[in-house]
Amino acid sequence: MKKRKARTTVIVTQASTVELTKRSSSNSLQFEVRSGKQLLGTLIMGRGSVQWWPKGNSTNDYKMSWKKFANLLEEKTN
Repeated sequence: MKKRKARTTVIVTQASTVELTKRSSSNSLQFEVRSGKQLLGTLIMGRGSVQWWPKGNSTNDYKMSWKKFANLLEEKTN
Protein backbone atom coordinates (compact mmCIF):
# COMPACT_ATOMS: atom_id res chain seq x y z
CA MET A 1 0.00 0.00 0.00
CA LYS A 2 1.36 3.42 -0.99
CA LYS A 3 1.72 5.99 1.75
CA ARG A 4 0.11 9.33 0.89
CA LYS A 5 2.51 12.22 0.85
CA ALA A 6 1.56 15.05 3.22
CA ARG A 7 0.69 18.26 1.43
CA THR A 8 2.83 21.25 2.35
CA THR A 9 0.89 24.38 3.32
CA VAL A 10 2.12 27.90 3.99
CA ILE A 11 0.07 30.35 6.07
CA VAL A 12 0.94 34.06 5.91
CA THR A 13 0.21 36.47 8.76
CA GLN A 14 0.39 40.10 7.67
CA ALA A 15 -1.16 43.52 7.89
CA SER A 16 -3.19 44.63 4.86
CA THR A 17 -0.16 46.55 3.55
CA VAL A 18 3.38 45.78 4.63
CA GLU A 19 6.19 48.30 4.11
CA LEU A 20 9.39 46.47 5.03
CA THR A 21 11.83 49.15 3.88
CA LYS A 22 10.97 52.01 6.24
CA ARG A 23 13.68 52.52 8.83
CA SER A 24 11.23 52.66 11.76
CA SER A 25 9.00 49.89 10.40
CA SER A 26 8.19 47.15 12.87
CA ASN A 27 6.28 45.27 10.16
CA SER A 28 7.30 41.83 9.01
CA LEU A 29 5.88 38.97 7.00
CA GLN A 30 5.45 35.75 8.94
CA PHE A 31 5.00 32.40 7.15
CA GLU A 32 3.98 29.20 8.94
CA VAL A 33 5.27 26.24 6.93
CA ARG A 34 3.49 22.93 7.50
CA SER A 35 3.60 19.42 6.11
CA GLY A 36 0.06 18.19 6.56
CA LYS A 37 -0.82 19.28 10.10
CA GLN A 38 2.77 19.18 11.34
CA LEU A 39 4.51 22.55 11.73
CA LEU A 40 7.95 22.50 10.07
CA GLY A 41 8.89 26.02 11.12
CA THR A 42 8.20 29.72 10.76
CA LEU A 43 9.87 32.03 8.24
CA ILE A 44 9.95 35.73 9.18
CA MET A 45 10.90 38.37 6.62
CA GLY A 46 11.65 41.83 7.92
CA ARG A 47 13.36 45.01 6.79
CA GLY A 48 16.89 43.89 7.57
CA SER A 49 16.88 40.12 7.64
CA VAL A 50 15.27 36.76 7.03
CA GLN A 51 14.80 34.40 9.99
CA TRP A 52 13.90 30.70 10.13
CA TRP A 53 12.50 29.35 13.40
CA PRO A 54 12.40 25.54 13.32
CA LYS A 55 9.43 23.78 14.95
CA GLY A 56 9.61 23.75 18.75
CA ASN A 57 12.51 26.19 18.87
CA SER A 58 11.85 29.50 20.60
CA THR A 59 15.43 30.51 21.43
CA ASN A 60 17.66 29.74 18.42
CA ASP A 61 16.77 30.98 14.97
CA TYR A 62 18.70 30.95 11.72
CA LYS A 63 19.08 34.61 10.80
CA MET A 64 20.79 36.18 7.79
CA SER A 65 20.82 39.44 5.90
CA TRP A 66 18.90 39.78 2.65
CA LYS A 67 22.19 39.87 0.72
CA LYS A 68 23.44 36.65 2.36
CA PHE A 69 20.03 35.02 1.77
CA ALA A 70 20.10 35.98 -1.93
CA ASN A 71 23.64 34.61 -2.26
CA LEU A 72 22.59 31.34 -0.60
CA LEU A 73 19.70 30.92 -3.05
CA GLU A 74 21.95 31.70 -6.02
CA GLU A 75 24.47 29.08 -4.83
CA LYS A 76 21.74 26.44 -4.67
CA THR A 77 20.50 27.18 -8.22
CA ASN A 78 23.93 27.02 -9.86
